[in-house]
This record gives sequence, C-alpha cells and structure tokens, in this order.
Amino acid sequence: MKPEADPTQDGITHINIYSGGKTPVGRNLSHFPELPIYHPVFGDFCSGEGLWYWISRRDDRLRMLSGFEAKRYGRSLPVVKTLPKEEFQRMINLGNQAKLDTYPEIKEALANSTLPLLHYYAKSYGGKMVITQAKDSEWILAYFEKVRLQFNPAADHHNMDFVAAQARLEAEAALQGSLF
Repeated sequence: MKPEADPTQDGITHINIYSGGKTPVGRNLSHFPELPIYHPVFGDFCSGEGLWYWISRRDDRLRMLSGFEAKRYGRSLPVVKTLPKEEFQRMINLGNQAKLDTYPEIKEALANSTLPLLHYYAKSYGGKMVITQAKDSEWILAYFEKVRLQFNPAADHHNMDFVAAQARLEAEAALQGSLF
C-alpha cells in the first residue's frame, strides 16, 4: 500500500527519491546529484538529470551539468529528438542501472531498504509546507523496486504493481479499440 507523501515521515514510513529527501539513499537515487556515470548507449554524463534532458535536446553541454542547472539549461533548449515513451524510459533506466553499477554503496543501500519508494517535492513557502506529487514517476520507482527485489524479496513493490496494472489497462484499451 502506498503511504502518504509526508516529509516528516521520510525514512520512517517511506523513502522519498528526491534531491531534498531526508535519506542518503533517496537523495542519491534522484537524478539531481553530481554522480558521474557512463551510459552504455550515450556515453558519459555528470548526472541523471543531464542525461534526461540530453536524450531529447542532444546538447553536449548537458553532459557536464547536474541538479537544477541541468534542468534549467535543458528546459531552455528546443526538443530535437523524440523517442517513443518506452524507449525513453529504457534509456533512463539504463542510466539508473549505470549509477547503481558505478556506486555500489548506493546499490547496497537500496538493496538493504524495505520501505516504499515515493517521489514527491516538499517545499516551504512562507512557512507552509507544500507537497507536490511528481507526475508519471512510477516507472522509475518500479525500476528501482525491481532491482531491490533481487536482493530483498520482502521489500515493498507497490510501484511495480501500479505499472503492471497500468500496462494491462492500456493493453485492454488498445484491444477494445481494435474490435471496431
């Protein structure tokens, strides 16, 4: 069962995969930190965020950027290449796997965790905490759950269940459309 997104419970009832998360594993699994990787298809990147934007922008300056700088610069560029959704997700997850392979301490921390994985933003505005659910992040979380389940079968995997249910619904909708 998916727990509530509550930053005061990060590390207690769940792990928020977010650069501003409370757990080291959550911060390190985020695409923001400068954790250089070698992507098996696209080469060297300083961060997952740089990879994310490079895939559709193809500006090599993104290879050297991380964090908000990569996001800001990437968003300022025009989209020059569009991959099908499944291929984009596969390329991002190859980058996620490269991070886990490059940094065994991050992989070990993930493998040793059991808490549900969430991805949300928690920002304080005028002393009031505002929580924003990240859109369409379940597929990334499901990937990390799949890796974790190889080492820790008792770990939560609600995102994998959600992604599988979503795929079934999409397949049924496509089948329904083909009947007419």
